[in-house]
Amino acid sequence: MKKVLLAGVPKSPNLGDGLIAYTLNRIISMRGKHQVIHFDLLDGRCDQSMPIYSARGGLHYALAGPPASAAAQYASAPAVKLNSAGSGKKMTPDALRRLKAYWIHRGKNEKLNRELQQAVEESEAVFIGGGHLLIDTYWTFPLAVRRVADEAKRQGKPLHILLVGARGPWSTQARRWLLGACRYATSIAVRDEDSRRFLLDLDPKLAVKTVTLADPALFTPEAFGLTEAAAGQERSGRRKIGLGVMDPHEMNRHCELRWEREACADWWLQAAKVAIGAGHNVSFFTNGAASDNAFVEEFVKPRLAGLKGVEFTPYPTTVEQLVGTIAACDIVIAQRLHACIPSLAMGKPTYGLIWDRKLENIFADLGMKSQLIDFRESRQQLAAAVDGRMADSGPAIDAKKLQLYEHIGRILP
Repeated sequence: MKKVLLAGVPKSPNLGDGLIAYTLNRIISMRGKHQVIHFDLLDGRCDQSMPIYSARGGLHYALAGPPASAAAQYASAPAVKLNSAGSGKKMTPDALRRLKAYWIHRGKNEKLNRELQQAVEESEAVFIGGGHLLIDTYWTFPLAVRRVADEAKRQGKPLHILLVGARGPWSTQARRWLLGACRYATSIAVRDEDSRRFLLDLDPKLAVKTVTLADPALFTPEAFGLTEAAAGQERSGRRKIGLGVMDPHEMNRHCELRWEREACADWWLQAAKVAIGAGHNVSFFTNGAASDNAFVEEFVKPRLAGLKGVEFTPYPTTVEQLVGTIAACDIVIAQRLHACIPSLAMGKPTYGLIWDRKLENIFADLGMKSQLIDFRESRQQLAAAVDGRMADSGPAIDAKKLQLYEHIGRILP
């Protein structure tokens, strides 16, 4: 059995990154007998294989999650911590932030380099895959990406950069490290056209090996054994409207839009009232990020106290729980990309709140631009969304999945 190393961020508390690892694992398994060695860029080697769910009983297992000891359950308690919205971080010089990242990186070198060297030795190809990895997080990701690319180059193993997001600005040093990885890579696949344009503006020579493909989370039904009946069954009458909440402070890092927490929580209150007024039930959920959870606790829950027809889904700590939560909804209105994509893949009416360009691009690529909601002008859009019907996106999704399936088949050893 051939082995490939997949380096990403599967241990991120934002479970969308774990979902990328699961679905990539599934696509690779569909292409033949390969073993995937998972390596977290910031934490090291993970379990060498991740569960792949069969259609028989898959949804039940996704909802319940694997059995765990009492200690393991305690250790996986959801994190609830609101990110700082103050000026402290803004006043910290970028040079100090980069220095901090560098010394953290140095502190992990012995453990991570040893694990990485062994994992690359075992593998016939190295993938850096999934997530918004080609960004300058004050050197955190550039240092981590460089580590993997340098080890692959040292051992003469082919490197493929797979389904990543790229966005600037990059510092001078980050540009050297990230472009070095891109130039060594045999192929580069990005998740949206903005990422491709950004890379080619930095180095036009990358055009010959850079393609734009869909997000692998479109393979959520295959990865978790969700049948069409379980995933995409449309019901009339009273339905469960899933509202996927993100801390709006996250927008400060990724886009020019600004949404104050108080105003955002009021918007979600209005969304719940519109859904209930149309005769539906409402289920609030998050993707598991600590600040999203805390935003719901501190800003959303108090506003909805006593409102009938509303439930708050337990904050997920596993990818299975996140997928199960989305599968249980009839309609999904969400801001996180990896709340929207699994729902789209399951054939559910899905509406995305605009904030990050990659979400807008992915909806547009699927011919679903009309199902983007602008939170600044959304009253009529909300009314249409809670009574939504499945968009005819099946052919577009199938075409995107085929492109992704064929690309991975070409780069596997």
